[in-house]
Amino acid sequence: AVVSTQSTGTSAVMSTGKTYSEIADVYEAQPQYDAHVLSENVREYLGMLGSVPDMLHVHKGASQKVKDYTNRDGEKDAEEEQNIALRYSTISAAVLAEITHFHKQRNVDFNAMMRQFLSSQLDFHKTICTKLQAALAQYPE
Repeated sequence: AVVSTQSTGTSAVMSTGKTYSEIADVYEAQPQYDAHVLSENVREYLGMLGSVPDMLHVHKGASQKVKDYTNRDGEKDAEEEQNIALRYSTISAAVLAEITHFHKQRNVDFNAMMRQFLSSQLDFHKTICTKLQAALAQYPE
């Protein structure tokens, strides 16, 4: 009976080593399912954020045009002033709409990204737990 227990123990230890090797493989493969996906999505958002300074620069230019026309000396054409104000209003509305849309979509996208990331992390850890539980089951109490 001692020999049988020793061979069972040796087999269990060898199997545990194999389990840890499998867990290492799971760790190695995991980033493609969560971290890489998340970082690609964040990079995409960084690219979109790159256009914000340009939008704000256009808005600032339009605002300055209104100020320059309003503060200029001499006779002012009421129709031209109204057209400048209308163009500024249009640019302001467009910039605000873009920013509002970006914030709303960002919330939707980041919610989906984080749900996918965390779901993948849960699956990852469940896989590891399942492997460890199988290894533990090989050692009788």
